[in-house]
Amino acid sequence: MASESPSEAHLPTTVHECAAAAAAASHSHIHSTLSLSSPPQIPQKNPATARTPRLLPPPAPGEKMMLPRLLLLLVVSPLPLASVAAGAVGVGEGFCSAEPSAASGGCSGVRPPLYWKATNPTLAPAHLQDLPGFTRSVYRRDHALITPESHVFSPLPDWVNTLGAYLISPAIGAHFTMYLAKMHDGSKSALPPKGVERLIFVLQGSILLSEESGNTHTLLVDSYAYLPANMKHSVISDEVTTLVIFERRYTTIEGYHPDLIVGSTDKQPLLETPGEVFELRKLLPTSLPYDFNIHIMDFQPGEYLNVKEVHYNQHGLLLLEGQGIYRLGDSWYPVQSGDTIWMTPYAALGKTKTRYLLYKDVNRDPLI
Repeated sequence: MASESPSEAHLPTTVHECAAAAAAASHSHIHSTLSLSSPPQIPQKNPATARTPRLLPPPAPGEKMMLPRLLLLLVVSPLPLASVAAGAVGVGEGFCSAEPSAASGGCSGVRPPLYWKATNPTLAPAHLQDLPGFTRSVYRRDHALITPESHVFSPLPDWVNTLGAYLISPAIGAHFTMYLAKMHDGSKSALPPKGVERLIFVLQGSILLSEESGNTHTLLVDSYAYLPANMKHSVISDEVTTLVIFERRYTTIEGYHPDLIVGSTDKQPLLETPGEVFELRKLLPTSLPYDFNIHIMDFQPGEYLNVKEVHYNQHGLLLLEGQGIYRLGDSWYPVQSGDTIWMTPYAALGKTKTRYLLYKDVNRDPLI
């Protein structure tokens, strides 16, 4: 009997053998899709129990032999599928192979720092990063969405070793400024203009705040300080630090004077929100000396703001965590951590809670 070639010796010829080969290949496909940590394995026959297969007769003229082609498809098809899936979770794309949990903190299993996504935002989907002119930022007469790819950093006037990006300012019709300040080792702040109050909120790193009286305060992430107008102070940093800063010209009321406030979000009590489901904290007192406040608002997935606000107050908002859809005027905008908004109502989406920081002017007649 003539000897068999290696390719002929492994070729299934019966219906049962083809079905077994198909089942083995199908199992390989499922395994490679669910677990990308190992390549698909094709079951091997035991040489001791394997029987010598019959050779197929040569095809009749004009007839094609389909079984080898079928086997090739079944065995090879899992390989490119697995490679595509593995490529989709590669380091270059910045995605985990599975949805990270709040406890695990992502691919590495290490929980990222608080507000990490606000200071390291997604600028654009990978397929749009090189698209000229692409931005989610929008400017309208009564609102604006300022997304991270639109931030322009430059040296802050009179600050030392600090870059700033102005997000909201009177240039767009606001009566306050909101800007990011990126500090480093050896950075130092400057004073705001005369008559201007300031609130500093730490997003990343830490700062040392010094008062004119000589008192000092160390502010960590999620801490803040309110500095009344004309109060001399300085802020220094010895590490990479990101601040969000609000400034406005103080509107005085005779007989009332605001005080220096230093605090942290987690130390502020949760306040009642009748008719609403979100959690609310206010960083400043609600008394008359203060002409604006900063709200920290938390929404669990699926929660939203019930009231459709139409009011004179101006808002400056920074999305600290999560994602959502924000209605501004008659338009709806998808938003995520790191986005800044000037004005109006909101709905939370995604799998984690959403938190934003909100500026709101209060306690003053809008005619003044």
